[in-house]
Amino acid sequence: MAALVVALGAGMLSGCAVDPVGLAIGAVGAAGAPSQASQVAETASYYRGTSCEALAMLLQTNTDSLSSTPPEYRQSMSVNIQALRQVMTEQRCPASGSGASAGASPHLPPATAAGSPGLGGTAVGTSPGSAPAPASEPQGRVGISVAPVTAQTAQAVGLEAPRGLLVMELMPGQAADVSGIRPGDVILEVRGVAMGDPMQMRRVLGLVPDGQSVLVKLWRGRQLRELVVGPVASNTPALPAGAVYADAPAPMAAPLRERFCVAQLMTSGALAGGVRSTLFTVRNTGSEAESAKTMAAFLQAAQKAQPGRWLAPQMRPTCTGDATACSSVNADSEVLMMLCRTERGEGAQVYESLRQSRPMTELAWSPPTP
Repeated sequence: MAALVVALGAGMLSGCAVDPVGLAIGAVGAAGAPSQASQVAETASYYRGTSCEALAMLLQTNTDSLSSTPPEYRQSMSVNIQALRQVMTEQRCPASGSGASAGASPHLPPATAAGSPGLGGTAVGTSPGSAPAPASEPQGRVGISVAPVTAQTAQAVGLEAPRGLLVMELMPGQAADVSGIRPGDVILEVRGVAMGDPMQMRRVLGLVPDGQSVLVKLWRGRQLRELVVGPVASNTPALPAGAVYADAPAPMAAPLRERFCVAQLMTSGALAGGVRSTLFTVRNTGSEAESAKTMAAFLQAAQKAQPGRWLAPQMRPTCTGDATACSSVNADSEVLMMLCRTERGEGAQVYESLRQSRPMTELAWSPPTP
C-alpha cells in the first residue's frame, strides 16, 4: 500500500502545482520502497486466525473488485489478494471456502455480505479464531470499502504511526460518497471510537439507528478533518420521523459567505489548452458539496461552449479544508479546478495569475442562482 498516489496532473502556477488541493497522498521513494513480498507478508499478518469462510469471502470480493479499482490502488489490491491466498494456504482452507457462495456470508443477506463495497468496511483484521459477525450483532454500512493502515501507508500519508482505516473504494451515491469521504482518506474515528479493524467499524455503525448520521474523523492531505456522514444503513431500528438519537453529531453549519472564484478546465502537458471562467461570485458555506455543484455547472458551460471537447466524466472534486481550492481529474488527465477567496481583491489576483500563466478560452460565466 506504499505506492498510493492520487495525482491531478502536472504544470505549475506561480511556483505551485496545478493540483492546488494537495491531493497527492505521497509515495515511498523507489529506493526505500518495501518489496512486494514484504508487503504481502505484512498484510497477511492481519488475516491470520480469520475463519476460512471469511477468507474465501474476502478473496472473492477483492478479486471481483480488482477490475473496477482505480489504477493507483490496484497494486495494493493485488497485494491484498496474494496475502489472502497465502493465509488460506497456511490454514489449509478448502478452495470452496466451506460453502461460502460468490463471496456471500451465510449469516448475512447478499446486500450486506462482509467485504462488499456497500459495507462499512471490508472484514479484515479480525482477532484470532473469530468468524464473521452474526446477524444479531449491530451491523451498519455507508457504502465504503476499507483496509487497515500498514506502516508503509502511514509513512506515505504522513501519519506518525499506523492507525485508522484506508478508504479503498466508494459506492457512488451512497452515504460515504455524498458526505465527502474520498478514496485515499484514512478514517481515524467513527462516533468517537478509534478505528483499526473494519469489522469493528461495521459494529460501530450498526449502533447508529438506521437512517441517522455519524461523526467521522479522518486524515486527508496530512490534515485532520471531521465529516458528518449519513444516512447510515443499520440493523438498529430507525427512529420515528423527525427524531434523532442521543449522541447524534451536531450539524457543523458554516456561515454563509461571499466568495470570489475562478474555475478552469484544462488538459495536462506543456501545450495544454482549456477553458477558464472570468472572476465570479458565489454566496454559500464553501462546503465541498456546494463547490462540487458549482464546478459541475461550469463543466456544463464548458461543454456547451466547446461541443465535443470535454466528454470524459469528471470524478467528484476534493477541496482543501478552508474551501479555497477544489480540483478533480478524469481518465483523460483533464483537470477541473476552482480557486476561491473571501476578498474580491485576492480573488482578482488569483484570476490574474491564472490568466498570465496560460492562455485559455475565457467564458464570462456565473453559476446559476440556487
